[in-house]
Amino acid sequence: MMRLKKYTDKLIEFLTCTLFMIMVAVASWQVLRRYILNNPSTVTEEFLRFSLIWLAMLAAAYIVGKNQHIAITFLRDRMTENSRIKLDIAIQIIFLLFSSFIMVYGGGKAVSITMNQISPALNLPMGLVYLALPVSGIFIIFYSSIHLIQLMNDKKMLYSQGMRKKKPISNDIVKKEM
Repeated sequence: MMRLKKYTDKLIEFLTCTLFMIMVAVASWQVLRRYILNNPSTVTEEFLRFSLIWLAMLAAAYIVGKNQHIAITFLRDRMTENSRIKLDIAIQIIFLLFSSFIMVYGGGKAVSITMNQISPALNLPMGLVYLALPVSGIFIIFYSSIHLIQLMNDKKMLYSQGMRKKKPISNDIVKKEM
């Protein structure tokens, strides 16, 4: 499972980095055509807008995979290890529910509704733009499932070692985990 996660990480890294480099090149071309050649391109702005949507959605999935999403850890840092694991499990379940229902199911509906709408400059079906939602949702489901399995294993290990102490984890341990 960890090997598959590693390959998925590499795939998303490659896709986002490549897309970002293409976006920089297209934006540079747009500036060159507009300000130096006085002949603005008609498709670059729309391409960049659609590319930014895909880049943001793939990057969000990647961040969930790395477990580096924005979190307020004020209360979590003061919890016992057992409570912290329970909170992390609840967070991963929320990620799973959100990405399943909103991103995959809702995004899939948006794709099917907008597949007949054509973008003005690129003449692409708008469903291809909305496809970023279910694709990134599937990646988030994959990553959250892996995190959930790891947390369940951590919880089993905690119980097997009899470490159900009420002592909070020190901030040094939490920082080392990050």
